[in-house]
Amino acid sequence: MLDTDFGLVEMVKDSITLSSLKQKIYEKQMGSLRQFFDTYYGRRRADKAKDNFCRSLAAYSLICYFLQIKDRHNGNILLQKSGKIAHIDFGFFFTNAPGKGLAFENPVPFKLLTEYIEVLGGVRSALFQKFRRLFYQ
Repeated sequence: MLDTDFGLVEMVKDSITLSSLKQKIYEKQMGSLRQFFDTYYGRRRADKAKDNFCRSLAAYSLICYFLQIKDRHNGNILLQKSGKIAHIDFGFFFTNAPGKGLAFENPVPFKLLTEYIEVLGGVRSALFQKFRRLFYQ
């Protein structure tokens, strides 16, 4: 059982927080998260990484919606080497939120940023349509 005096920690190998990644992208003037995908993964692997991103983003969005996970800032979202994303730090979910710092997240069921949509190729892309199908199934 987890409580205020006990928790679990697990290492997630080959991953980086989106916050750290975006800082590195900014420092190296690599452009956007989409451009990072194209540069880092290269032409041959970018499509698979973006597909992994799409699938995991749909799952992440649904889980955040159903479990009402809060505290969804980029320091709590990992990008794995495969392109998948994962949420870490489940300290705030359901009605568990200390103070009033997360009140702005209450009306937002999940986090879908413009930069995530850009990685998928935009709202008219086949990958974004796949995201929508996975989310609404």
